[in-house]
Formats: sequence, C-alpha cells, structure tokens
Amino acid sequence: MNEYISKIEDLIQSCFLISDYQLNTDRRTQDIAFISGRIDFIEGSFLDFKEFVEKTEKGIEKYKYGYNYRKASVLMFRYDNAPDPGARHLNSFPHHKHTEDVNIIESHRVSFSEVLEEIQNRILKEWEY
Repeated sequence: MNEYISKIEDLIQSCFLISDYQLNTDRRTQDIAFISGRIDFIEGSFLDFKEFVEKTEKGIEKYKYGYNYRKASVLMFRYDNAPDPGARHLNSFPHHKHTEDVNIIESHRVSFSEVLEEIQNRILKEWEY
C-alpha cells in the first residue's frame, strides 16, 4: 500500500503545472486505505479526488473512486463509479464520466495517472497559440 501512495505522490510532484496539493491517507487496515486530496493547478483549476483501495494478491483493487476537476465552481469533468441512476444505461456502468456540458458518458475504470494526464493536456492545449 505504501508503494501505491508513494506513486500517487510522485506523480503529483513530477507535474510542473501543480502549484499546491494536499494528500490524505486514512489507513483502515494494513492493506486498506481511503486516499483523498486536492490538487491546485497554476492556472487556477483544481482536482478533488478520492479512492478507496485495497492491496490484494492481484495488486491494488480500487473499490470506489471519484476525480472531480473544476475551474472555480464550473465542473470541467468528473470520473466516478458511484451507482448514478443517470449512468445505468451505459455499458460501462457503474464507471462513467460527467462532462462539462452536463452529459454522462461511458468510461473505463480510470487511474489517477490518466486523470492527471488528461488535465495536463487540457491546460497545455489552452496555452497553445
């Protein structure tokens, strides 16, 4: 479990677009943890995230997750696996993505690194001339 938490922190620290972050770990047992936090990006957007994970023989199992990316009070996107009634029709249910235009679309079980990469790409694209 410590390796997984260290990997998240390494990803955060390696991103030059991050101005500040908070990373919280609530260890339920040696192998189960609730990881949460907030990442502030240099252009003013931020990511609130949470993962409920367990270290198993197969690796890290992620039972619950939510990655909520916003600018001020505007939702840019949110990935989660909550049993949202609006996502029940999706083939990927319970995994889904809430988009900026208030749609709910299919998604796979995303990783923290995939979410961070998507945010980095968005910010860099905004900065292109």
